[in-house]
Amino acid sequence: MSDLSSIAGQVAVITGATAGIGLSCAERFAAEGAKVAVVGRRAELGEPIAARLAATGADAVFLRGECAEEAEMKVVAAAVAARWGRCDILVNCAGGFRGVPKLEEIDGAMWHEAMAASLDAKFFITRELVPLMKHNGYGRIVNVSSLAGRTGILFGSLEYSTAKAAVIGFSRRLAVELAAFGITVNVVAPGTVTSPRVARVQVERLEAIAKAIPVGRLGRTEELAHAIWYLATPGAAFTTGAVLDVNGGVWTG
Repeated sequence: MSDLSSIAGQVAVITGATAGIGLSCAERFAAEGAKVAVVGRRAELGEPIAARLAATGADAVFLRGECAEEAEMKVVAAAVAARWGRCDILVNCAGGFRGVPKLEEIDGAMWHEAMAASLDAKFFITRELVPLMKHNGYGRIVNVSSLAGRTGILFGSLEYSTAKAAVIGFSRRLAVELAAFGITVNVVAPGTVTSPRVARVQVERLEAIAKAIPVGRLGRTEELAHAIWYLATPGAAFTTGAVLDVNGGVWTG
């Protein structure tokens, strides 16, 4: 493996790492030799994942925290600093999706919950870990948005699509702010992927979604992890503020 593609020995913090895309990222990054912080809300899920990665020889740990809570992300960042003294890669996968209500059905609590799950969950941990990246003059931040944030159509609700679009705006502005410090900030926008959350959708609806995708199937979480891995490598140094659409050809920007 060339230096441009190697993340061996680097510290990778992955939020939402107990399921779906985040879990596939934790597995991929550990397999690539990175030191992995598995960040999630549920210790009963996260601790076995970290133990399984450690059993393969990876330096992995589970750090419990609600990513939308500022105080808890301060604790997570402090734990990363105490264990490794650095952070090279931050993958923000934490997010949420709760149905598809219409405008009149969305109350203030639902709106703020969507913003917290998709936007606050990226802002707080990023703010806390960027100083470690600045100190070392190097960093890779990859934020997971959604096809819904790119198009505003298909299967996303108003508050969800808005929050995911905000992730893109946040990332592009942050990319400009951090470029001089050797830190890149990019976005991956998945289409419909076979995650545990998606698996709870009615089979008939999933079949209809798959038929609407030009490649004829849903995406796989490991395919998203591969796209995220590229943006987290040293070779992606000249890519920042970009949005990588991984949706099977539904929408190509």
